[in-house]
Amino acid sequence: MSYVLQILAVSFIAIFVENAVFARAMGASTLIVISRNRRNLLGFGCCVIYFTAVTGFLCYFIDKWIAWNENNYIYAPVVYVMILGLVYVITLLCLWKFTYKFFVRMRKYIHISAFNCAIIGAMFLNSSYCTTLAEYIFYGVGMGIGFVFAVYMVSVVYDRLYSLDVPYLFRGYPLLLVYIGILSMAFFGLTGYQLSY
Repeated sequence: MSYVLQILAVSFIAIFVENAVFARAMGASTLIVISRNRRNLLGFGCCVIYFTAVTGFLCYFIDKWIAWNENNYIYAPVVYVMILGLVYVITLLCLWKFTYKFFVRMRKYIHISAFNCAIIGAMFLNSSYCTTLAEYIFYGVGMGIGFVFAVYMVSVVYDRLYSLDVPYLFRGYPLLLVYIGILSMAFFGLTGYQLSY
């Protein structure tokens, strides 16, 4: 397989097969909050993709640095959280210093997207699945796009799930969880899971 096709396959896997919400249940609470208003989707989506791409890029170098130690699983989470915090602070400072108007518009999306468990989960999945720098970056971008895709899938039906036509006991949050569960089963079918019998 050519290198370009391999990178595209990694991105496709991150978007659909290893979707952060539907396959791994990462960031479901953030998904529910953002899906209430579709106007938030573009700004939030750009921030999520930015954070997954930048942290994926940095994780490539950090993973090479900590890979020599057999106990890296002990301190890798702390290092990943420090990287994410550093990217968050640098992003806020740069936007505040150079483009203040853009900073005022985007800061609420930056806060919600940076401290989302899908971002830290993407960092762990990067270190598990990827080997080259391009794979780290494209898998991170794919995880971000997959998360935004999941938010869009929920936001499309959000109003219907809270409709008065739905029985009172299922209206809103319970039906939303059922809907996410059904979508998760559909995405789980993409992995080609086979029964063990």
